[in-house]
Amino acid sequence: MPDAGVTAGEAPLPVGTLVRGALEKTLEYQSFTAETEDNEDHTFCGIFFDLRANGKYPLSYLEIGSLWVRGQLGPITVWTKEGGHGGRHGTAVADQAQWEKVYEKTHDPSFATLVELKLLNPIKIMSGETLGVYVHSTLPGDQSIVYDNQRQYYADAVNHEACRDDGKLVILPGTAHLSNEPFGKRAPWGGDALRQGRLFVGRVDYGARWMLWNPDTHDRFPMGFRAAVEAMMMGGKRNDCLLYHLGDEIIFYVMNRCSWDWFGTRMSPNEDQVEETKRNERKELQRRKEREIAEMFGVPVDQAAQLLQQMDPYMLQHIHQQLAAGNQIVLHESSDDDESESGDESFDEADEDGESGSESDEEGDDSVEEDAIDAFADAADEVFENAEGDDMEADEEDMEADE
Repeated sequence: MPDAGVTAGEAPLPVGTLVRGALEKTLEYQSFTAETEDNEDHTFCGIFFDLRANGKYPLSYLEIGSLWVRGQLGPITVWTKEGGHGGRHGTAVADQAQWEKVYEKTHDPSFATLVELKLLNPIKIMSGETLGVYVHSTLPGDQSIVYDNQRQYYADAVNHEACRDDGKLVILPGTAHLSNEPFGKRAPWGGDALRQGRLFVGRVDYGARWMLWNPDTHDRFPMGFRAAVEAMMMGGKRNDCLLYHLGDEIIFYVMNRCSWDWFGTRMSPNEDQVEETKRNERKELQRRKEREIAEMFGVPVDQAAQLLQQMDPYMLQHIHQQLAAGNQIVLHESSDDDESESGDESFDEADEDGESGSESDEEGDDSVEEDAIDAFADAADEVFENAEGDDMEADEEDMEADE
C-alpha cells in the first residue's frame, strides 16, 4: 500500500529532503519572564534602554511580547529601534524618524504594582542582535515612570556591562528622559533632558525560539550535545551496532528532534574558569578604584567604597579620566538651587548631576563638569558626616564606660 503522503506511481521524496525541510522550518518555542531589580531611585518621563538576544547558546531569536512598568504613567508610548538607542550623545535619542512606535495607550497611576504594556505585534530580536527600546509618558510632572541608577562601575575595562542577563535576554543600561515631549531635547527647567547611567525598572515577557540541530549548526550547540552527535555517528559506522542499520539521515533526524540542552549547557570545558577569571578581574578593578578614591580624599578604603556606591558611575568615570590625564580636581560647594531628577523625596538624590545645568557643562575635555564636582562633594560630605557621627558615638560610649 503506498504511503499516505505519496500518490500511486509517484516516487517518495528522499529522506534527506524531508529531514532538511524539518531542520529549516521547525523551531522550539519557550516563554520566559525577565524581571529587573527595583530600588526606587528615580521617576521621570521616560527611559531609553537596550535589549539584546544572547548569542552564547543556540538561540534563533527572541519575541518580546510585553513590557511592564510602574509610576504615575498616563499617556504611554513604546518605541523601538534596531541596533540600540545609541546612548545620551547619539543622534537617535532626539530623532523620532529613527524609531518605530509599537504601543500607545493611557494608563491609570500604579506606583505599587507593575502595569503590562502588551504589544500588538511581538518584537523579534535575532540572536546576538540589539534592540533599542524607549518607554515614554507625555504626562506633565516628574513621576511618570520609575527607573534606577546604574550601580556597576568601570565596566569597559573588562568588557562587562551593568546588565541583567538570564542567558537568553540581556537588559542593558539606558538613558533617562526628563521631557514629557517624546524625544524632546530640553528638561522642564532648561538644560539637557537626558541622563545616562540609568536602568529600566520593570519586567519583560518574551518567547525564545531555539535552533534545532543540523550539521550546519553543530558548532553552535553545547559540548555535551556535540559529543552525543559524534557518538551516534560513530555507532552508525560500525556494522556490529544497531545504529548501523539506520543510516546517517535517520540519525540526523533523531538528533534534530532533541532539545539543545538535553546533554548539558556547558559550551566549553573551561567555561567555569573563564567566568571566574572575569569575576575576579571585576572585583580587582573595583578594589583598585576604591584605593584611588581613598588616596584622592585621604580617607580609609571602606569610606571610599561607600562613596563609590552613592556616585553616578558616569560622573565618577569622568572625574577618574581627568585625574588620569593629570588635571587637578577642586571641590566646590554645591548649590541649593540644583534640581533633582525626581520630585519624590523618598528617592535618593545625592548622586544626581544637577539637572538645571546647561549644555555648556559638557564642552571641552580639559576641565571637569561642575555639576559632577558638586554631586561628588555632596556624596563625599554625606559619607564623611556619617563616619564622623559614628566616631562621635563611639567616643561617647567610651566616656560612659570610663565613668
